[in-house]
Amino acid sequence: MDKRFDEIIKEIKKGRKFLTVSHVSPEGDAVGSLLGITLALRSLGKDVTAYLEDPVPGTFDFLPGAETIVHSLEGAGPFDATFAVDCGQKERLGRGFTELKEPGTIINIDHHATNDRFGDVNVVEPDASAAGELVYDLVKAASIKITRDIATNLYVAIHTDTGSFRYSSATADSFTKAGELVRAGVNPWDISRRVYENYPARKYRLLGLVLSTLDIIKTSEDKDSDIATLVVTMDMFRKAGAEKDLADGFVNYARGIEGVGVGVLFREISTSEYKVSMRSKGDVDVAEIAMHFGGGGHRNAAGCALKGSLEEVKARVISAIRDKMLAAEKV
Repeated sequence: MDKRFDEIIKEIKKGRKFLTVSHVSPEGDAVGSLLGITLALRSLGKDVTAYLEDPVPGTFDFLPGAETIVHSLEGAGPFDATFAVDCGQKERLGRGFTELKEPGTIINIDHHATNDRFGDVNVVEPDASAAGELVYDLVKAASIKITRDIATNLYVAIHTDTGSFRYSSATADSFTKAGELVRAGVNPWDISRRVYENYPARKYRLLGLVLSTLDIIKTSEDKDSDIATLVVTMDMFRKAGAEKDLADGFVNYARGIEGVGVGVLFREISTSEYKVSMRSKGDVDVAEIAMHFGGGGHRNAAGCALKGSLEEVKARVISAIRDKMLAAEKV
């Protein structure tokens, strides 16, 4: 019996009305984990409201249950408990949630090392490849049947957060759980086609504009010691006719360059404010850099938001990354 979830299972058994939430600017793990736990609770006859501050990215709107996600909590509640998945800090769940008067017991299920344990009940395991893995474990521990719809959501959560099982976060457990989800009815080819081969043309128009900003900064002669940066501005979104979620994954083009140790994407989110996404290949812990700037994430994938001109923001981030790289070289 998996004792990690004993308190949560008690909350599930005694509660009737639940809220499920995840972070702003949701990606595959956020949406998949949210819908996985939502459908699992609904299968028990529970009254469940699924909430995201931002719209579901078009890439994931095919997921079972996505059409039931709401984007306002006005007049909602009270709830017996709230399940917050794949989110390291309460404020990242969005204003709609933070202003909610009666969320009930907050159950925090996450895999970010930078999670601040904001829940009344916390299951935070940085060794898990995705929050979807932990939701899978909870569903199994609660003896809830994993239907094809639940399996589809959890498979997408794990599949996307491991970079199709390419990232160092992918473990033997990740593959085992993915295999069980396939046995439950998931079609891996259909998922891959929908997630990675179904982009609107405007995403590629945007990508062309972004790639033209590529800058590579050399820090030393060591292997994978370069820093590559890309920029996406609000004007680029307008020119391409693209929504902000279509820039998801662009940072990986920077990291994927030969000789680059850290790739960075600077996305303009308002006048003189940028969202910074960082991806590293090796020893540089970008989560520590993100935390320094008030953000968070994982060792090899993290982010933050900074105010200032593009030049100022780039200079601060590149300086911090360079310092980390030089420190790693001395170890």
